[in-house]
Order: sequence, then C-alpha cells, then structure tokens
Amino acid sequence: MELQSLLRPGGDPWKLVSYALAVSFLGSAGQLVIPVHFADYIWAATVASQAAYTPLLVLMLTHLFGAALGPRVPAAFVLGLGIVGGCVSAQVFSIEFYQLMAGPETAPGKGYLYQLGFVRGPLLWWGLVGAAWYAYKRAEGRATELAAARRTAERLRASTAEARLAALQAQVEPHFLFNTLGHVRALYKRDRERGRRMLERFVDYLQAALPQVRQADTTLEQEVELARAYLDIQQIRIGGRLAFTIEVPADIAHLRFPPLMLLTLVENAIKHGIAPQTDGGAIGIVARADDRRLRIEVRDTGAGLSQAAGSGMGLANVRARLAALFGAGARLVIEPNAPRGVVAAIEIPR
Repeated sequence: MELQSLLRPGGDPWKLVSYALAVSFLGSAGQLVIPVHFADYIWAATVASQAAYTPLLVLMLTHLFGAALGPRVPAAFVLGLGIVGGCVSAQVFSIEFYQLMAGPETAPGKGYLYQLGFVRGPLLWWGLVGAAWYAYKRAEGRATELAAARRTAERLRASTAEARLAALQAQVEPHFLFNTLGHVRALYKRDRERGRRMLERFVDYLQAALPQVRQADTTLEQEVELARAYLDIQQIRIGGRLAFTIEVPADIAHLRFPPLMLLTLVENAIKHGIAPQTDGGAIGIVARADDRRLRIEVRDTGAGLSQAAGSGMGLANVRARLAALFGAGARLVIEPNAPRGVVAAIEIPR
C-alpha cells in the first residue's frame, strides 16, 4: 500500500479524507451531548473542531512517518503510528483551543496527563477505522495481484497454444508439398503429357496452399479450393480410378476454418481408401452448418475402416490442433460410410 501518497491531490486519497471526516464527526456526535446540555458552547466548538482536524492530523502524520521510515517498514505499523500521533496531537490542540477561547483560568485542574486520558475514545474510533481501511486496501492489493497473475497465466497459455499450433502445422506442410512433388516427378518420367498437366495443377495447388500454410485460420472456401487442386492432381496421377464431388453452399463458404485440416482428410481418404483398391472409388466433400456448428465431411467409397483407422499421424495432428484451437467445442469423427468406405468429419463451433 502506498501510504506515502495519501495526500497526493486527486483520486482515492482525497476520497479517504472525506470518509475520515465523516467517520470522525459520527464518532464525536456523542461527545457533543454533554457540552450542549450545559450550554458550554466553547466546549462544544472544541469537540467539533477536534472532530475536524483529527483525521487530517492522522493522515498527515501517516504520510510523514511513511516517508521517513521508507517502504521496508510494514504499512500496518506506519498506519498505527499515524493514528496514535494524530489522536494525541488533536487532544493537545483541543486543550489549547479550549483555554484560548474560554480564558487561562479554565486550565485543566488535573493536568495534561489526565486530559490526555480522554484520547482513548478517538483512539478506539481511529483504530477501528484504520484497521478496516488497512484490511480493505490489503484485500484490494491481493485482488489486483491475483488478476495480474491470471492475465499472465492466460498470456502464457495463449503463447504456448500458439507455439504448439505452429509446430503441428509445420509438421503438416512439408508432408503435403514433398509428397505431391514426388508424384509429379514420378509421373513425368512415365507420361510427359500427363506429367505436364499434373505439374500445371501442382502450380495451382501451390498458389492455393502457400498463402495460407502459415496462417492461424482461413476460410472454408480457401480450404475447399486447396482440396480441389489436390484432388485434380491425384485424379491425373491415378487416372479414371478416382472421381470426386464437392458440395459447399455459397452462404457458408466465408466461414473461418483451420488451414490444412480438410486437406489432411482428403489425403487420408485417398491413401487408405481409394489407393488400395484396384477399381478405385469416389470422394465427396460435403459441408453443412447451423447456428452453432460447422460440419465438413470427406466421404470415400474405398476400402473402409481398418483396425488402425483414425490412428495415423495426420489424423492425430488434426485432433491435436482442434483441441488446441477449440478445446471440447470441436471434434473429429471417423465412421463407416454406407454401403462401403469411410466418413471423416470435422465439427467446429461457428
């Protein structure tokens, strides 16, 4: 707590002064009954003035003690010194004020020590007020520290998640690019015309892929175009053994979607579903959305679910990225496709 800044103009310190004055006058209200009863208005004025300058003396002395002792001294000790010093000083001033107004003959007959015994009332009031204020400021400081610690923890979690996502995404990028480039090179050696057409589609694929491989998210439309370019390449590579369709309504094409996840499902369908079959098969990409969720499916008519289905590196990568991005709000679903094949679907919140 910054006790040395209690008298700084503006802000909470001056609010504290007004609260202290209010408490002081409330505490002295009972002491005004006797002088008013005996019509001793000088005494009543003395009590009222003491109620006015006691809080100011308490705050000023607290400020001075805090500045003199430095920040190493506990705030509660400095506040206690300020309260005792302020209340005793106020009582002394009250005695002097009463003698000045009523005349020297009114000097206390039992001396200053007896009169200072009356400081116990203000000390009780200001001890309670000081303890309450100290407890409040301490709780406020703890709450501020806790909020700062939570913000730091959130930033750390966010940076950790971003680093993890970047690592997962970096894991996917070379796999797609070098795998496809290897197909182009192999086909070019066997059939130059098909190899040329495949190279052209590979350029289209790169134009679709490169702008988004380092982005945190893209749109569904961009991901579908990337998948289309990839499927064109695979169609050239394996000829008539592959057919594909894409159904993505125009009104949801603008929705945000994590990069390369759809492409992972498409490649997985070709590698594990279509390629093992001599007669090939078909792949269908279907996207649907409601007010809460977006679901995109990759359906194949390939070899179907195997014992290891859904356990490969690519799908594990998708699951990890979905968990990092959306927590429990997203999921990857692998299920059989009727009459044969597999449906792999990604569901994310809108």
